[in-house]
Amino acid sequence: MGRRCVPQTLTPRALPRFFVPPATLQTRTLPDPVAHQVYRVLRLQAGDWICLLDGAGGVCLAQLGESGRIEAIQPSALATELPFAVTVLQALVRPEKAETAIRLCVQAGAQAIWFAPSERSVAQLEPAKQPSRESRWQRIAQEEAELACRSLLPEVRVLPDWAQALAGLPRPVLVLDEWEGATPLKQRARRMPIPDALSLVVGPEGGFSPDERAWMQQQPETYAVSLGARVLRTEHAASYALAQLAALWA
Repeated sequence: MGRRCVPQTLTPRALPRFFVPPATLQTRTLPDPVAHQVYRVLRLQAGDWICLLDGAGGVCLAQLGESGRIEAIQPSALATELPFAVTVLQALVRPEKAETAIRLCVQAGAQAIWFAPSERSVAQLEPAKQPSRESRWQRIAQEEAELACRSLLPEVRVLPDWAQALAGLPRPVLVLDEWEGATPLKQRARRMPIPDALSLVVGPEGGFSPDERAWMQQQPETYAVSLGARVLRTEHAASYALAQLAALWA
């Protein structure tokens, strides 16, 4: 495959990183948006190295040629993912808050961020606007994952119904809410075996309605957990929970 020795000082963390389709490694041609970023924005030149990610854990170092061509490829690895997969279900919030939640959750290691309207969601998303909003939020997740040196590309989804979204979550489900019987997250986590996957659920600014709380209490493997004495903004809560879980389990 025309390999060339990569200087020892160059690792994925030291290089610009880009998620690309797997076919890129076969065609040895950068997608146009990546080529623009590499040559026009970053001002890299032929002979420089970048890191390419396939979004499913594949990592390689690539030496640039002229006009978007890849001259050499060398397999590499990243050990930056959490040992458990976390899906975050965030009650639909205003776009600026949603984008903050996405950035923080991707930085903290979430593998999926879902949005759905709960009863008290102030923001509403018209069905016609859903594809464009979802596409923008996925681009933000990709940019943040590249910056955070993630090897997996987190998925962003917008779902139309809260009950449907919660039913589709990986179990166990930890609801970040102060309903009766909620235990501190760290206390709950210490009593659990480390799961392969779990979900975190975050309500809107006004919290869940009594009916929503009662319904979620009846769902299988769904538990209320508290993040502590302080009250966090809705867009910050999941990343704070992720940090606690990483400190305990990673």
